[in-house]
Amino acid sequence: MPTAARMLSAIYLAVLAFVVTDMIVAAMLVEEPDLNFGRFREINVFISASVGWILLGSRVGNPYSVATGLGITAVAAAIFWCIFAHSILEMLELSLNRKFDGPMEALVGAVELGVGYSAELLRANIIVTLVLGGIVAGLFAEFVSRRWS
Repeated sequence: MPTAARMLSAIYLAVLAFVVTDMIVAAMLVEEPDLNFGRFREINVFISASVGWILLGSRVGNPYSVATGLGITAVAAAIFWCIFAHSILEMLELSLNRKFDGPMEALVGAVELGVGYSAELLRANIIVTLVLGGIVAGLFAEFVSRRWS
């Protein structure tokens, strides 16, 4: 059922994903200026908005101390699903170019790609933004739930 908490949680996580994606793109372009990111930003925003709607927005109605943990959990889930989506898409693209000899090698390649993508998040400014953004997301969702329910 649509609620204000679900909608605003989805919007908040989408904005957070947009900001963090810009940080990641800027950091990666410093290392390799010729990178093409394609639909990187759009995929991250969509997945994060979905996680905000499904995971965070549906679990409101707790004390604020629990809400902070739910916000961090929602951000962690969004990170997981974004990395999963990008590694699977890259694996499919490499498979179509016949870079893998079989399906098991392709799956192992997808895991390796996911680990490589995860390493891009290991920057202090990105980690701080994600943690603080998750805490604020949980508190914001809980506040909205109490205010407009």
